Amino acid sequence: MHHNLSFWGGEQALPPPPKPFTLVQHNCLGSWYVFLSLFGSLTQLAHPPSIVTLQDPPVYRGKLPSFNSFTGFSPPTSGGCKPRVAFYVYSSFLSTISLLPQFFGRGDVSALDLFTPNGFFNPSTTGFTIINSYSTKGRANNTRSVPPDIIFPSSLLPTLTLGDLNIHHPMADPLRTFKEDEIATSTPYFDRATDLGFSLLNTPGVFTRFSMSLVGRPGVLDLAIACHLLHPTSLNGLTPSPLPARTTSRFSSALRPHYFGLPPQPPTGSCPTGPL
Repeated sequence: MHHNLSFWGGEQALPPPPKPFTLVQHNCLGSWYVFLSLFGSLTQLAHPPSIVTLQDPPVYRGKLPSFNSFTGFSPPTSGGCKPRVAFYVYSSFLSTISLLPQFFGRGDVSALDLFTPNGFFNPSTTGFTIINSYSTKGRANNTRSVPPDIIFPSSLLPTLTLGDLNIHHPMADPLRTFKEDEIATSTPYFDRATDLGFSLLNTPGVFTRFSMSLVGRPGVLDLAIACHLLHPTSLNGLTPSPLPARTTSRFSSALRPHYFGLPPQPPTGSCPTGPL
């Protein structure tokens, strides 16, 4: 499943990437059923997503599932630790780009550096980074497994960070009543993002996780946050939204897949929710 390579692609002339550029993000909850339901649903779309980013994918004997027309990239398994994140890149999109997978010696975060001389969203954006994280409860109180400096790096490339970060913050869920430990846990992440000029792409208050019972409150755990180098040319189009209803009718998961789509031409105006 994972690729122990330093560079995917080469020096050959590459055709421009297909437009629009699209992403899907989803937590599979370790379930093969959720994985197969998701990819089966994606095949119903007129244009399958360029990249699918998964958190907590199903793993069997250290290997992740494959799916036709997608190439998978995930952290190498070592020390009995299974990969907790994975990228699946659509074959027609992969043939138009060069990419460099980044693994951090851990299974809960990875990244893809993407390059094309023709530009992704406009001619000047020839490269950008996607960071995929599944951050779970840390060993110490008020901590998470992936620290803020890994999720929000200082980089010269435009960077999009997304995934199930398992933090609650008023910026993403303004109507929630917060506990002190929730604020203490999430503040270091949002402070670092603010310092580096990242912007929250989620529409505040739009839930990403729903309780399977009638008593639990929905929450906003799946976040998408982009650095200032991606806006104002691209951020409007990167606002996450639910997949079309016909593609999610088979899901019994409490988490919903989210779709990011960019139009062929960069939009104008400010980013949807502003800087953090």
